[in-house]
Amino acid sequence: MKKLVEALQTALRAAKVPPNVSAKVMSHVESTFSEYGINSLEELLRAPDWYLWLVLIKSLLSPITRMLKSEGYCHANYYIVATLITFDERFNKFVREWVKSRCKAGLDPCCSNPKCCLIS
Repeated sequence: MKKLVEALQTALRAAKVPPNVSAKVMSHVESTFSEYGINSLEELLRAPDWYLWLVLIKSLLSPITRMLKSEGYCHANYYIVATLITFDERFNKFVREWVKSRCKAGLDPCCSNPKCCLIS
């Protein structure tokens, strides 16, 4: 799990998100993994698709994107999405599917802002 946490921290630094906002995001990441009892990345990657979707999209990515938007760092979503899609093939599939469906439905104002939405 350390590798994924470090990648997300790097994404937030690259997006120049202030430490107080990054701390909120990373606290959410750690609490999500704790809540689901996930102790290693290998454990998460071995999970069935429905469980990976639940953890990755519903419990991790969706709340993080809302948090970053509410804090005024919508552009950081680009970095988070880019990090997750390059992390693992299944992550890539789920994240792309989630972003496309949100944008297509008009549910995400970041979709109209190219620097905030990675998926085309």
